[in-house]
Amino acid sequence: MENHNHIDEEPNSSPLGNIDLIALFFAVYEKKWYIAAFALIVTTAAYFSVQSIRDRYQATATLLLSTNQANLVSIRDVYEAGAQRREFLMTQVEMLRSRAIAERVVDAVNLENHEEFNRPPKPSLSSKVKHWLGMEDEAPSLDPAALSRRKREQIVNQIVDRINVQPVRTTQLIKLSYESYSAQLAAAIPNAVAQAYIEEQQSVRTDVTEKATSWLSERLEGLRVKLEDSEHALNEFQQREDLVDLQGVRGLASQELNETMNQLLEARRELKVVEAIYNQVRRKNSEAESLLSQPEVLNHPLIQAARQAETSAQLGVTELARRYGPKHPTMQAAQDELDSARAQLRSEIANLVASIEVDFEQAREKVRTLERELATAKSDLQAVAQKEVRYDELKREVQINSQLYNTFLTRFKETREVSGYESAAARLADPAVTPRRPLASKKRLLVLFAFVASAGLGVALVVLLDFLKNGIRDPQDISRKLGQPMMGMVPLESSGDLPLYNYFDGEDRQFSEAIRSLRTGVVLSRLDNKADVICVTSSAPEEGKTSISINLSFSLGQLEKVLLIDADMRCPSIARKFGIAPNRPGLADLLSGRFAINECIVGDKKSGIDLMPSGIRPEDPQRLLGSVQFQNMLKELRTKYDRIIIDTPPVQAVSDVLVISKLVGSLLYVVRAEDTRVGVIRAGISRLASIGVRPDGVILNCVSMQKRSAYSDQYYGYYPEYSG
Repeated sequence: MENHNHIDEEPNSSPLGNIDLIALFFAVYEKKWYIAAFALIVTTAAYFSVQSIRDRYQATATLLLSTNQANLVSIRDVYEAGAQRREFLMTQVEMLRSRAIAERVVDAVNLENHEEFNRPPKPSLSSKVKHWLGMEDEAPSLDPAALSRRKREQIVNQIVDRINVQPVRTTQLIKLSYESYSAQLAAAIPNAVAQAYIEEQQSVRTDVTEKATSWLSERLEGLRVKLEDSEHALNEFQQREDLVDLQGVRGLASQELNETMNQLLEARRELKVVEAIYNQVRRKNSEAESLLSQPEVLNHPLIQAARQAETSAQLGVTELARRYGPKHPTMQAAQDELDSARAQLRSEIANLVASIEVDFEQAREKVRTLERELATAKSDLQAVAQKEVRYDELKREVQINSQLYNTFLTRFKETREVSGYESAAARLADPAVTPRRPLASKKRLLVLFAFVASAGLGVALVVLLDFLKNGIRDPQDISRKLGQPMMGMVPLESSGDLPLYNYFDGEDRQFSEAIRSLRTGVVLSRLDNKADVICVTSSAPEEGKTSISINLSFSLGQLEKVLLIDADMRCPSIARKFGIAPNRPGLADLLSGRFAINECIVGDKKSGIDLMPSGIRPEDPQRLLGSVQFQNMLKELRTKYDRIIIDTPPVQAVSDVLVISKLVGSLLYVVRAEDTRVGVIRAGISRLASIGVRPDGVILNCVSMQKRSAYSDQYYGYYPEYSG
């Protein structure tokens, strides 16, 4: 029966994923005494080290910044703009930490001669090593002045580094603190810093006032000349352009422009009317009678009178024609009257047409004249506007120069009047007093910190070492790192090698229960398709696959008829464990055809199972296992036994198991807990996957139940008397 299962994709093996906190806890618990000893040693060393620490004193002075001063005049704006802003307060904090203030403090307190700053420096570790080796460097010779400058610079650096300047929130107060081995010095330095700051600010204010007075005097003369020049330019422009009343001139020009524009619009409307009549008349000017169809011609009074005369003459001719002949004098007179009326009508029409042409030319000329006048009016208005813009520009310049001159004149007079008065920039609201007691000793805190830190470091080292172990530590690692199902877990026995019949020993019930649980997993994993032939293998030697094969055979032998075959013909061990003679025929002899099946099987009376040792070692075991005889042997044995267990060589050692795994119904993979590297196990499983075989489950062997008691409780917690 062939196994055609396939390996799933390898799981994510990142050591940072799915950290097992329970496993890490028990790893730490196992090394608790080592951690405690390490913490005790470090704490003891820290205790003796902190005893040499000298007591320190601290004093605090409070400085009040006088931002709301009793200013006599507003010249303070020159150097106090924005004093209420937070930036001003933080600027003063940095100034209090400046080297200029520290140098004033050195001189005020005479720190160059103070004993605290004249202690010999502690030699460094490198200096101690050089002194012990006799390799001390010769000190460079310096003159007294250079030594004094270096010493002063070191003192200034210490003051800058050790003075603590802290502004009080939502106030104008600043706390000045200093720590020293001397109580008097701890109080003297904050007070000296505050006084040095006040003197520094007073000096700065005096310098600023003097510089402001000098600068204002120079700028005032320049602004006066500039103001006079701008006024002269304005007057000259008014006289040159004759601008007596600029607003009136602009209003008159605007009025003329509006009137000309209105006349032009009216003339254009009249031109459109006359042009329409003119165009109609010009289209009908071939015959005078044809113009009578035009309403403008027909409605003209002279044309209407001429037509009435023509109509009357025509009626007279018509009436006389009924009574007289064409040559009758009366008839001829009437005809002459009709011709005269028609001639008069044509004459009137011609005169009207000529009048329309004259009106059209006059209207067009009027429009042209008004357009020229409008262009001239626009040009005049633009010239006036440009003059007004230039006038306003000169006027604004005069106003600005006048305002600047007046402002600077006011500032100059204020500055000159108050140059002899300067209020304090700050005051010492609460001087520092000499502390009576040193600061709270941090020795206990340091010792406690050393203990906590060393214990934490010990725990971290243990966790790191346990975390970096590249092996299978618990059942969760089987699915997390290997992506395989777990078939069972066998505990580690502290007594060394297990006795052969340890499974039947009533005292070691935990081991027996683990084997029975493994048997249950094997049976239940193949309820629908019973695995009558089971192959047991591992990645490498010494993982306990032979022990698992034997004890699984014992357990199955209590329920079924079982045969255990030793297929590890290169390194056989079953015959030795059961005390079978080395020359006893076995698997190799059977496959070679020298013995029959019955001659190669040995019964074990105590366990009730049958055994087939490996026999005499052949030259090429893989050839025998891949032969037809091996397949026929399995077919025959399936008819005689309910279950056949085959102990095979490790996958990574030889390729025998690759041949056998294709012929069995189930393959169990044994892994030694915390011993075999994950990479080796994966390589073995991948090798099986290359031929299309997947293990039915992994057996985790040699698990320390005391170290992994959490998992022991999970599987055997319902047997209290079995728990280790």
